Amino acid sequence: MEATEHESTLEHALDVARENAKQARRLLEHARAQLESGIVGPERVAQLEELLQTAEEDLARVTREQ
Repeated sequence: MEATEHESTLEHALDVARENAKQARRLLEHARAQLESGIVGPERVAQLEELLQTAEEDLARVTREQ
């Protein structure tokens, strides 16, 4: 693999990881608002909190590799 391909792949991975974390954050905020109105339960909020944590860990890992 050439250096430019590798950089491009890492840049793509970083973009994907950032977008995943951003989307997980949006989903969690939305679910928290729905929790207050009783639309979703605390289990769903907990699932999305775990999703956000995983996405943030992945973003940190990809950032370190960058």
